[in-house]
Amino acid sequence: MKTALITGGAGFIGRHLCEFILGKGFRVIAMDNLATGEIKNIEHLRSNPNFKYIHHDVSKHIVVNDELDFVLHFASPASPVDYQKIPIQTLKAGSLGTHNTLGLALAKKAKYMLASTSEVYGDPLVNPQPESYWGNVNPVGVRGCFSEDTEVLTINGWKNFKDISKEDYVATLNPDNFNLQYHKPLEVIKEKYNDKMYLFENFKIDLLVTPNHKMYVQKNHKKNFQLIEARENINWEGSEAKTDCIWDGKEIKKFYLPKINNNRVKNIESIDMETWLEFFGYYISEGCVHIRNRKQIIKGREYTSDNYNILIAQDKKNKKNYDKIRACLEKLPFNFFTSDDHQFRIVHMQLGKYLIQFGKASNKYIPDELKQLSKRQLLILFNALMLGDGNKKMTKYYTKSKRLADDIQEIALKIGLTGKISKPKSRAVYYVNIRYKGRSPTRKDNLTPLHPKPKIVDYSGNVYCVNVKNHIIYVRRNGKPVWCGNCYDEAKRFAEALTMAYHRIHKIDTKIVRIFNTYGPRMRKNDGRAVPNFINQALKNEPITVYGDGKQTRSFCYVSDLIKGVYKLMMSSINEPVNLGNPEEHTILEFAELIKELTKSKSKIVFKQLPLDDPHVRCPDIKKAKKELKWEPKVSLREGLMKTIEWFKEN
Repeated sequence: MKTALITGGAGFIGRHLCEFILGKGFRVIAMDNLATGEIKNIEHLRSNPNFKYIHHDVSKHIVVNDELDFVLHFASPASPVDYQKIPIQTLKAGSLGTHNTLGLALAKKAKYMLASTSEVYGDPLVNPQPESYWGNVNPVGVRGCFSEDTEVLTINGWKNFKDISKEDYVATLNPDNFNLQYHKPLEVIKEKYNDKMYLFENFKIDLLVTPNHKMYVQKNHKKNFQLIEARENINWEGSEAKTDCIWDGKEIKKFYLPKINNNRVKNIESIDMETWLEFFGYYISEGCVHIRNRKQIIKGREYTSDNYNILIAQDKKNKKNYDKIRACLEKLPFNFFTSDDHQFRIVHMQLGKYLIQFGKASNKYIPDELKQLSKRQLLILFNALMLGDGNKKMTKYYTKSKRLADDIQEIALKIGLTGKISKPKSRAVYYVNIRYKGRSPTRKDNLTPLHPKPKIVDYSGNVYCVNVKNHIIYVRRNGKPVWCGNCYDEAKRFAEALTMAYHRIHKIDTKIVRIFNTYGPRMRKNDGRAVPNFINQALKNEPITVYGDGKQTRSFCYVSDLIKGVYKLMMSSINEPVNLGNPEEHTILEFAELIKELTKSKSKIVFKQLPLDDPHVRCPDIKKAKKELKWEPKVSLREGLMKTIEWFKEN
């Protein structure tokens, strides 16, 4: 006798599936933690010797001693009401639960089926939706975004979220090895938002995020960082944020100075990169280019030429620093001399023409190509910048240039430090407060600062995010940077990707069923979806609530039809996703009126505001199921609703 494990077996679909597969001569093990399932759904099966119930949460390690031929993963809250009440459990069931059940199937050499959903298509731009359609998904919704004054680090420096495009390369963190990587966004998100936000604000952290946004957190006494929703009730004050990373970058041996066209100047082709980085750091901190007009009389005619003077200030009284700069200049292919007691001078047109682009004190910057160098080479540049600025402890860097402060902050990240940018109101200067790794009995690691307890505040405006590969991005608000989670595809989209990965890598015989709206007896009365809502309201003669104008369409499949399709797919050789649903499409308003008619209700239909991201159409293309499974639904909407209404009346 073959054995099938059905997770979510005490749920609406799970209960019908257990009954059907038992009827096909299988031994069935139902697993459920009853988060949304009910034990009464399977109570009548427990006397069957071929049925077994295990109370367990699939997001935790699964142990089943029995031999298994099939693992059917149907454990997931399926109602919008559940998504809002238990969003973390929903995501865990789709992600960790899928991982655990796939691991079990691999260990048992069992066939595997994932219950996916039509939600993977989002608000589709194609109707009906075939399996080949990638969907039009806004993965943000209320799952989390950043306030409009938040910035994100890109390969071209810091950018406000509103200025990010799909062509930008965003700084992401690989959670496996903490490497900084750049990825183009899969999606750039902007939404209007008028609701509560969570404010995390202290000396080192400043974030304003939506309640379901994923923070990147190391809980107190825990070893690993994890993505935790902002609204989750944890000990935030005892949990740490991450601000550093590991950076590889490029090792480049030579710096090539751009050539100029001037017959009187011999061009310098290249300079040792490490010497250049040290010199450039000194120049950016304490240097400038001064052009002097030099007049000469040659054969009785007056000529005017520009002399490019590169000046680097450093008082001789600070002998240690003065000697370091002098030693660096001696390694350069330019002549230099001292001017008075406080500066070095190089007169060279080629060098001056290159350096003058980096501006005066208020608009200096580090070119992007230098910021992509290796950690070792960036450390040379960083040390020269700090020495040139004159901070002996190397804990603060002062500059009038906002852009340079941003660059110093980025370089600090890439050499394993972190920097907070401040600007005193009384001074026209920015300073970057550099934090180093280190612990003391009274203070946590500076590179993993403690979160503050969040404050709940009102917010009205736009919220932003990007969907990127690693799902962890480097963001800052008010100059305080931190690694934080981003918005990413729903658990079912992840679950599908993971299922196919196990199929390709481990050769598991996997099936993916994309379930469209299913209804029938045993639905929970407080499920929150259209069928139970409308029936309950109609039977009580209460107003039937329709969201929006009711013109959005849905397709409803009776549960017995779905279960037969699931079984056919389970026994097939198909590994790619398959749509199962009823292609008969109705507007929500038509559906409400039909239920009112069938229940002979006196209810009025009332309209309320449409929820965010509610899809306008939802209808399956079932050509694949018809062709390859020889399946299509048989129960009409009117017949299925009558059976469902009778069950609701009796219960």
